[in-house]
Amino acid sequence: MRGFGPSSPSMTSSAAAQETRPRWLRPEWLVAALVVIALALRLPLLGDPVWFDEACMSNQRIGTFDQLVATIYVDIHPPFWITFMHLWNRLFGDGEWSLRLPPLLVGLATIPLLFVTGRRLVGETAALWAAALLALSPAHVWYSAEGRLYTALAFTALLAVWSFGRILVRRDRRLWVFALHVLNIAVMLALHYYLAIYVVLLAAIAPLVARGFSRSALRLLCWHGFGLLLLAGFVFAKQRLGEFETSQEYLRELLPQGLYDLFFVWNWTGNALPPLGLHPALARWLPEGLALGLVGLGIVHLLGSQRRHRLGVYVPAFALTIPAFLVLSAWAGLGHTFIERSCLPSLPFFLLIVGAGIAWLPRRLGYAIGGLALLLAGAADASMYAHRQTHWTVYKPKPDWRAAARWLGEEIDRGGDGRAVFTSMPNARPLPYYDVRIQDEKNLLPPMTPDEIRAKVGKHLGSMVGDFAGRFFERFQAHNRALLEGAKLRLYKSRSEPDALRRGGHLGRGESDGICYLLQNLWHPPRDADTTVEDLLENPKVEVLESHEFPGIRVYKVRIAP
Repeated sequence: MRGFGPSSPSMTSSAAAQETRPRWLRPEWLVAALVVIALALRLPLLGDPVWFDEACMSNQRIGTFDQLVATIYVDIHPPFWITFMHLWNRLFGDGEWSLRLPPLLVGLATIPLLFVTGRRLVGETAALWAAALLALSPAHVWYSAEGRLYTALAFTALLAVWSFGRILVRRDRRLWVFALHVLNIAVMLALHYYLAIYVVLLAAIAPLVARGFSRSALRLLCWHGFGLLLLAGFVFAKQRLGEFETSQEYLRELLPQGLYDLFFVWNWTGNALPPLGLHPALARWLPEGLALGLVGLGIVHLLGSQRRHRLGVYVPAFALTIPAFLVLSAWAGLGHTFIERSCLPSLPFFLLIVGAGIAWLPRRLGYAIGGLALLLAGAADASMYAHRQTHWTVYKPKPDWRAAARWLGEEIDRGGDGRAVFTSMPNARPLPYYDVRIQDEKNLLPPMTPDEIRAKVGKHLGSMVGDFAGRFFERFQAHNRALLEGAKLRLYKSRSEPDALRRGGHLGRGESDGICYLLQNLWHPPRDADTTVEDLLENPKVEVLESHEFPGIRVYKVRIAP
């Protein structure tokens, strides 16, 4: 089997061994089995209730063209994924399974791609171990069953490295390989801003890998530079015509301790590994120590096999690309830029290093250590399944919005039309996803008024384009107004005092008995950040008539006295 570099006697003997091994032990069959196992692990999560970010990808938020453009105007990400999901929903609907099918398919495809890319970077045995660990990875399982873009980040980063190696190391001059690389780079730049760092890194190392400014290296540099210029133009236009977010409050700084936890806790066991009946210190340091040891051995292996796997020495750089950028951002004073899922592209490369460490060990010891790593990943998966609605694992617990929306819908059917729902949580978008008769007033407020949009766009692009943008947002605002007018229950931000709810004009809309609902998210925001619902429940003017608890959510039916 050939690597990125020239063939060697060890590779020839490896290929010969492959011819004599049983068919079911050949790499392609093992990888196929891993994909089947990965599918079995991910399928049970596809029917979970959607949460806020997934609802943003539904027809509720991007169902019409007007909604799509308005979302692109304010969204923190480039436009590729939401545009894709808009078209996908029009073809296949936006049910729970349909929303999650694209990330699932991309996530499953990442497993064979990791093997194909990895065997050129670290060798066949190491790549097989990495693919097996990715199939069982709790973080990858979680995001393969979430209707968002994160598995696509990992897939496109891997594909870029694969095609980069084909072009510069194997000197593959076929047009389709180069076209695939350029197209994939375009998708990366339109998918997530952080992927631009991979585009820069690959351009920077192209002359090193090609051992000079060869024709292929120069072509790559030109196309990468062209794509980055287009992205810079998009960012500039977004800054001038709308808003370009450089941070969000729900994000945090990536500090050295966070960098360690990202690789040796989240990437390794998804932060979901149970104590396993061990002493707390041992339960933590056993898996982390194993990961540290394998990473150390893997780096030694990569450094010692540069002649056979020329691009393998860059695997640690591929793993650190985004995290290192975020550490530097925090050091430069740019906070609120990090969340683990945005670093998912680092996961496959981290596992390649781990796989290289396992492959460096003597065969029997390697099987034992690799088997232990797979057992730890399986235990983390089992814990994640069991506790995903009640404990923080890969991410915060999944509230059962579906059940809460069903109960509130039954309240509407029982005569609750016109009552208000007060909540301290920042957004309850999944409720209207499940029942359009429930609408959150805040969700339907446009980022700017049509006149403000008209003036801002017209200032830079002329009055004709400004008028077009203004009419566009007028249609968008009319659509939202129709949704709000058709709502039977409206959600509002809670306040600590009943009198403040009355002054807002929301309490008792259509009803005079003072009955309303309080929606308490048990996980977000933190109790010390917003206690308005708890304050209302302790107020003597608030009488609790009913209380219904669902995973992650508690709904109160209350009467507020004058």
